[in-house]
Amino acid sequence: MLAVKLSCLQCGWQTTCGDVDITRRLRVLGLLKREAKPTEDLVRELLAANAKRLACDQCQTAGLAFSESKESGDFDTDAGDWQQAIVCEVCKQPIPAERVEVFPDARRCVGCQDVADRGEEPEELEFCEKCGSLVELRVSHAGGMTRYKRFCTGSPSCRL
Repeated sequence: MLAVKLSCLQCGWQTTCGDVDITRRLRVLGLLKREAKPTEDLVRELLAANAKRLACDQCQTAGLAFSESKESGDFDTDAGDWQQAIVCEVCKQPIPAERVEVFPDARRCVGCQDVADRGEEPEELEFCEKCGSLVELRVSHAGGMTRYKRFCTGSPSCRL
């Protein structure tokens, strides 16, 4: 599993991302449209080539710096090396160390756990196998029966 620490040189924001989050960020840039399940080497190569195009989540400035882990995990700034991190099972973001200290069995970040506690389950994003754009469900009332169809939100020429 690939784990990368992204940091903004402008505002100092930083986060640790796993395979899924890095792939999502690359898809936002218009990359990996034809790869439903890209290989780790491909993701690593595209990240290295396009990190300067990634936008900061906090200040929206393009141009993130990144450093890759030796193993999957979280970067410990005190020790200067990578240590094992717990990643949220829903959003794939690292769970803060403070939360893990209080709740050692935590498998979700505060936001995702809050949604689950309200009885709602967050939807897993689905991407088009052909072009890599987001797929959405739309209601079709054809023939007096309600049906749900999957539609690609990418180019109109892509027929899912």
